[in-house]
Amino acid sequence: MIERHRRGPLVIASVAVVAGLVLAGLLLLARMVGDSEGGSQYVMSGAASSTTKPVASTVAPSSSAAATSLRPNSVVGIGNNSLTSAVSLRKQACVLPPWAEDDATVRTFLDVAMGCLNSTWQPVLARLSIPFTAPELKVSATVASLGCGRPPEENSFYCDGTIYLAPSSYQGTNAGRNAIPTAAISMLAHEYGHHLQQLSGTLGAATEMITLLGRETPDGLEVSRRTELQAQCLSGIFVGTNFDIASIQVAQRDNYTRGDAPGRPADHGSPRNFGEWFTKGAGRTSLDSCNTWSAASATVR
Repeated sequence: MIERHRRGPLVIASVAVVAGLVLAGLLLLARMVGDSEGGSQYVMSGAASSTTKPVASTVAPSSSAAATSLRPNSVVGIGNNSLTSAVSLRKQACVLPPWAEDDATVRTFLDVAMGCLNSTWQPVLARLSIPFTAPELKVSATVASLGCGRPPEENSFYCDGTIYLAPSSYQGTNAGRNAIPTAAISMLAHEYGHHLQQLSGTLGAATEMITLLGRETPDGLEVSRRTELQAQCLSGIFVGTNFDIASIQVAQRDNYTRGDAPGRPADHGSPRNFGEWFTKGAGRTSLDSCNTWSAASATVR
């Protein structure tokens, strides 16, 4: 998510307006739109899957929103880097420890998941000649003021090399209590996708474009959605290459309930497209499958 994300039960970044946006990295926040416990159970067979609820990203307000209309080739240019190349990930098994709701166990679970993300993506970036640095992970119910803006609520987000996870953002998954571990993994993988975008230069280019166009203009929102949906697809690739089919299916069902909420800025994609891009990534292993920058506008609404 870009800056703040808004979403249903999971979280990628919340849709609240952020005060400042650092050029080096935008604040990606996802917020849970609903907290429901019905639905299917999450299956953690030997590994966990992930879920991501509606997210909406917003970029810091631009002092002067451009009135020019977005040119397709300008959008495609954002994705003209190695993160959209035809490089495939290898299948591997991410074996996670048991989940329990006490803080220490959750932290151990998430640290192991971060290890899986690092071991999955580091060799890929090496093949792409992109210098790798692992993101930091902070898990807290409250998030203090940040250089790239201050979250108005308890949200999970990515900001300048650090992934912030607020427990309430994944505990509110609509898929029920058994889905909470999957929701946490999916959210973590989505935010990690933003870290990959930052390392590749995609995030900085998208941020500049959004600032130029205006954060809440139709064109600016489209760039935001393309950014979010690419991270969503990268999350799907991680889940698809690390977990079993039962876990993947749970994550898919959850992701189709996330995305832009009615009445909020359309900066993350409709629940249908949010789920579709996750599913697309989960079913493939090549980075070029996640090139939202060359995708038709209808697929990133």
